[in-house]
Amino acid sequence: MKVGLLPLLLVTATTAFAGQPPVESHKVMYLSDSGIVVLQMSILLDGEGPQARFEKSVEALLLSLDKNNDGVVTTDEAQGKILTAREARQMQLAAVDGNAVDTSPDVSPKDGKITRSELLSYFKRIGVFPFVVKFQSRTANVDPNANGMANQASEAPLFQKLDANEDKKLSVEELANALEVLRKLDRDNDETISVAELQPLAAQPRPVARPGMNNPPPANNPFVSLASGESLPKLIRRIVDKYDSTDSAKSGVPSQSAKNQKLSPLELGMADAEFVKYDVDGDGQLDFTELRQLVSELETSVELILNLTTGKVEGVGASANKIRTTADGGAHLQFGAAQVSVSAISPPQKTDPELSIKPLFMAVDADANGYLEKSEAPDNALFGATFADLDADKNGKLYLEEIVGYLQPRIEIARNRVELSIVEQGRTLFDILDSDRDGRLAHREVRSVADKLALWDADGDGMLSEAEIPLQFQMIAAMGSLPNLSFQPQVAMNMQGGLATRTAGPIWFRKMDRNSDGEISRREFLGDLDLFEKLDLNHDGAIELNEAALIKAER
Repeated sequence: MKVGLLPLLLVTATTAFAGQPPVESHKVMYLSDSGIVVLQMSILLDGEGPQARFEKSVEALLLSLDKNNDGVVTTDEAQGKILTAREARQMQLAAVDGNAVDTSPDVSPKDGKITRSELLSYFKRIGVFPFVVKFQSRTANVDPNANGMANQASEAPLFQKLDANEDKKLSVEELANALEVLRKLDRDNDETISVAELQPLAAQPRPVARPGMNNPPPANNPFVSLASGESLPKLIRRIVDKYDSTDSAKSGVPSQSAKNQKLSPLELGMADAEFVKYDVDGDGQLDFTELRQLVSELETSVELILNLTTGKVEGVGASANKIRTTADGGAHLQFGAAQVSVSAISPPQKTDPELSIKPLFMAVDADANGYLEKSEAPDNALFGATFADLDADKNGKLYLEEIVGYLQPRIEIARNRVELSIVEQGRTLFDILDSDRDGRLAHREVRSVADKLALWDADGDGMLSEAEIPLQFQMIAAMGSLPNLSFQPQVAMNMQGGLATRTAGPIWFRKMDRNSDGEISRREFLGDLDLFEKLDLNHDGAIELNEAALIKAER
């Protein structure tokens, strides 16, 4: 199926799969080393796509703003209740990092009333989309370790530590023994393995600056989506920069020593029969105009359904044969020397935001008088909002009810979006196993190493060499959230650096999980060991979050 340019980058289209009702599909382009790949994803929650859910949340917002129940929302009724462009950037909800004009939604016509279509257009205008793609490069994945220094995971000799017979390959037996080998290296006895513990005692990690997830996309971002605000000329420039080679054998230009700003079939990784359809002038090169046509007609490479309700990822049609799954529920796609692991995270049950806001409110309320003054709550210190934004009645006193009232409609807009987070995991074993990017390997992460053999054993010898470890990208679809609100679960990565604080799960689970690795070991468990064995449903020596969630009553 051929599609136009805008649908290629990021679309909300109607697609019908066998035995299923029509659903939305969203496309993301991956500029892989072996050629351009187009991923088409249908992301579902309770049978609905991001666009449908977002539109429903907008309708619910308008209904809540209609104070006199006359079916009309006026600008006065909406005052202070609708997310502004400035707040969207402060709260990291805007996909476009620009200088969007902070105007009222009431623009077409400007009649003092806000309609559904006006509000939807307004959110799009300020960069708040139902579906957004975020990318984090490997150079950004340098987290502080327990000593306050930066994580140098790429230098961690994990492979060598597991290679007991030093044959430069890991066997099934060596992979199975990984946990026992690494337990002996746990110098601080916290049941996790840090980069520092894999290094000789004399070696010290070096401090490295870490860019945040909300910074502009890095230059080496190989994933392209409309949510980045990228124009067509800029996209084609990225494609040329990625594939234009100085190698004359590859470019097809004899005696070439510099890039010629055109692309040959070898540079694009395309078959000649396909290439000639776009090579209008027949010179064996695609210029800007010809590349525009190519980009507008690229066909989908892989179709996936990401079901947030069940947490499952499955292929559609021929794509089903391209997916390999592992015991941890991950779905893996191979593109040349790179592997993309795709997962869908089920959203948590809705929680009263006051439960999360109140502890911080009480901590900031230094004089315990039940309200905050400007001196107690400096601008941007509270959930990305300013004191003036939160102080609804402008009396210089900020009450808990005002904070909750301000955040509630913004929480609903945030949580009814879908964020596709893509992290470049790197090529080293430590990088890839450290799925939450906290610079430590928890036992559950180490146990997953055995699953990698079948995925990466390219030569089929039943062994894993370092050369067989692919460049790994972790792609996770989850419902959005407002940063810094602890009732929202962490996606399986640490976007901002530091230890990944787990906040999901029952209170007893969080309190027992002393090292915050997302599971409870026998040593951490405070109850009877017989009870531990009952809760450890898969009998792997740890109670994981999904096992704890099955317990109806907190113990």
